[in-house]
Amino acid sequence: MKKINKIMENLKKKSLNVVRVDKDEFELDNGDVYPIPFELDIDEDISVWEFQKILDSSKEIILKILEQSNE
Repeated sequence: MKKINKIMENLKKKSLNVVRVDKDEFELDNGDVYPIPFELDIDEDISVWEFQKILDSSKEIILKILEQSNE
């Protein structure tokens, strides 16, 4: 359980600021580039702001799952 706590604390502190996004990948302000593991079902390009909202929500969901698995 200590490992999960450490992961949770690191994730809470980690700043995930999106600076670029396209249909295949996104880039954070630290230069890290990650693939988007799902198809974006939109007709237009997604904005950085819109994708930032998705990433922030995903982070919160992951933290909740980790908290529940730690109980």
